[in-house]
Amino acid sequence: MTETQEKTLFLSKSDVIFNLFYEENMRNICISKLLFFAFLGLLFLPACAEKGSVENLAEKIKLVWPTPPQEAKIEWVKEYKMLEEAARKGFWGKIGDFFLGPKIAHITRPYGVCTDDGNLLFIADTGSSIIHVFDMEKGHYRLIEGDENVPLSTPIGLTYVDGSLYITDSSQGSILQYDLQNKSLSRLISMNIGRPTGIAFSELDQQLYVSDTVAHQVVAYNRAGVEQFRFGERGTGEGQFNFPTDLWIDASGKVYVTDALNARVQIFSATGEFLTEFGQLGDTPGSFSKPKGIAVDQHGHIYVCDALFDAVQIFNGAGQLLINFGDNGTRPGQFWMPSGIFIDRQNRIYVADTYNRRVQVFQYLD
Repeated sequence: MTETQEKTLFLSKSDVIFNLFYEENMRNICISKLLFFAFLGLLFLPACAEKGSVENLAEKIKLVWPTPPQEAKIEWVKEYKMLEEAARKGFWGKIGDFFLGPKIAHITRPYGVCTDDGNLLFIADTGSSIIHVFDMEKGHYRLIEGDENVPLSTPIGLTYVDGSLYITDSSQGSILQYDLQNKSLSRLISMNIGRPTGIAFSELDQQLYVSDTVAHQVVAYNRAGVEQFRFGERGTGEGQFNFPTDLWIDASGKVYVTDALNARVQIFSATGEFLTEFGQLGDTPGSFSKPKGIAVDQHGHIYVCDALFDAVQIFNGAGQLLINFGDNGTRPGQFWMPSGIFIDRQNRIYVADTYNRRVQVFQYLD
């Protein structure tokens, strides 16, 4: 073989090696690009899929009560079951979730529920001994929990007043105050109260009303935690209680009390004078089996959760049944032992669906 032929053969081998290397390198680059774009797709696909599924669900489920042809008065809106921290995330947040997994807060056993009459939703979770705080507009989540100085054991009732959340802790026998701006939890009341459950605030007289279930009384405090008066005793007569639980105060200052084991609702003036009552033990609509949460909408309609009926019953001011909604089950609009209820100024209804581990939202249709 001549020198020229050897050079030609060498160059040919070099070209082959170079071409093989080049092709392999380009193949790796293409694969890397494909993986990168696939990764981006995975980041944004869940959000798109979730949005689509929620929209499809909203289109398919038009739950209203009563059912047609009657005029609808209550409409199912949504449910809150898993609260994702910083639900609306940017690019790097999605990357973190891809590798580490999103931070999800599961509701364990909700009872009390309320809002700040804005975008903040508060949920007392007795199963986890925490308060969930969820911004319904921005999607941000955080929680309130106790510590060794101010323990939080069994949160039941909630009410929001001017930047503070008031919490009843039934097993601790205390009422706590959480300052949202300073993010500080403090003990407001822990004396002369046995088992606080329901709590409500009267804008008219600027007082907190608390049901002391084991004392069979309702106690009124000012916002500094100083007792003003109390009313009630154990019994079945007017103004007497048999384990009262939940409370509501309407715009006129009237106090609505779920008198649980007397299977009735009693209504009092702001000073604790008995006004009227309605309800009796039974298993038919309009009666009560295990009444719990109570609330009043802007039209004066009275809503009562019944944990054994798995329903919410709506009465007029005279105690006459208007409609009820819900039955036993896990689907939208169904309940499994509902407990707390809250109605905001827009007549949006929040129900703690306790053993379904969620809060369901409904709208009163004017």
